Amino acid sequence: HGHSRWYWAGLRFYDRVFTTKMYNLAELKLFGAQHIDLFLDSYDEKIHKPMSLTAVERERFTCDVGAIGAYEDERAQSLLYLAKHGIKVHVWGGNWEKMVNFHANLIIKNEFLFGEDYSKAICATKINLNFLRKINRDEVTSRSVEIPACGGFMLSERTARHMNFFEEGKEAEFFGSNVELLKKIRYFLEKNEERAEIARAGMEKCVASGYSMRTQLTTILDTT
Repeated sequence: HGHSRWYWAGLRFYDRVFTTKMYNLAELKLFGAQHIDLFLDSYDEKIHKPMSLTAVERERFTCDVGAIGAYEDERAQSLLYLAKHGIKVHVWGGNWEKMVNFHANLIIKNEFLFGEDYSKAICATKINLNFLRKINRDEVTSRSVEIPACGGFMLSERTARHMNFFEEGKEAEFFGSNVELLKKIRYFLEKNEERAEIARAGMEKCVASGYSMRTQLTTILDTT
């Protein structure tokens, strides 16, 4: 998804190829890449950090449950499941037109968030949902570190790589089904202190484990 035949044809000419995808390590070699290295999805220290909001910004962004990301069928079905079970979700991102006014509990913004607006939305949301993009075969994504780096509480799809990044129940929370997702949302909406502690620990993990772009780029430069 998202590549061209020219990319595949040119792979053999590169001295080194870096990827954030574990499965690419073997696949890229099959297409002629000479040296492949893994680096981590990362966050921008200047943007993805705890932020103060004005009264106007709090009015715009504050919500109990929020999701940021473009439309995809599977995540839309999960959000609709939550809506039908009484959870109001604010949804940011593009291509959600078909879901506008679909259910009273789905607040479809149908708007991309960039820069500080993105981080402020995370900071103003009690529970930040993080869905993985299936067409990319994602096991982790940039939001997986951007949300905790902002000091946001993250509830994300459970994968082995996610659980390598963050300890479940301590630094982030994960779900494996819509039923579990709903159960955890209901639980953590009532647990303000526990939610805040997990968010704090997740932010500290981002720093301690070098998930920043600065650290990852330094690693790349050292490797080359």
